[in-house]
Amino acid sequence: MYMRRLFKRMAAAVLVSACLVSLSACSKTEEETESLSISMDGTPVEDAMGQSLLLSAAQTLGASDEQLVVQGKLAQSQGDTVSAELYQAQLDVREEMGALRSVDIEDGSVVLLEDGSYTVILPVEFAEGTKKYVMNLNMATQQIQAQFTDMSAGVEEDSSIGGLLRTASVYTLIGLGTVFCVLVFISLLISCFKFIHAWEEGKKKAAAPAPKAAPAPAVKPAAAPAVTGPDLSDDAELVAVMTAAIAAYEGSATSNLSLIHI
Repeated sequence: MYMRRLFKRMAAAVLVSACLVSLSACSKTEEETESLSISMDGTPVEDAMGQSLLLSAAQTLGASDEQLVVQGKLAQSQGDTVSAELYQAQLDVREEMGALRSVDIEDGSVVLLEDGSYTVILPVEFAEGTKKYVMNLNMATQQIQAQFTDMSAGVEEDSSIGGLLRTASVYTLIGLGTVFCVLVFISLLISCFKFIHAWEEGKKKAAAPAPKAAPAPAVKPAAAPAVTGPDLSDDAELVAVMTAAIAAYEGSATSNLSLIHI
């Protein structure tokens, strides 16, 4: 009984863990989506302006750690806190993701937003992964914003009917697969109950005292066989001798005696 309760608790713990993992994955996706504050929805720019912005952003990303530290201190001394924060953001992401390996200009892009500002998107490879560098430059106000996000951030989802059906099909298959796996696990767990019951019964029998042996029945002595001899009642001589002996002993005549049995 104790083992059954233990297995039921283990099954419940597995189900709860699966639910928590699913919820944590959903919450993580929502947080990554919310963390992207720079808009990337705009008109693609493929002229000389776009190439110039890509090269400028790549040059800034390619600076060494020492150059970033010096430029950050210089910008801070001049009161340019925005540039100082940009340099510090690069140092922070390098500390988190490792050394910079490459900046992919070929896969980079530039879009023109509705407010007239430009957004530069560049994939950046570090020692421990790849990040997306997003920089927004407003020529009119001379404001610059930049941040590092995951590669999946800013990717537009397919909102068409076909895309929704594909997404719904994937979620349905995942849900059915999860339910099927849980049912298989529960069936295997239930099938183990008979082995658990047999193990418990064997344990009880091993702990029970052995029954006492019944006493052996007493052996009765065999009766002595009866001794039988020949019938001497028809021996006339013997009868006469015994009769005479008895008469002499009794002191009476033999005529008064009658021998019945020898």
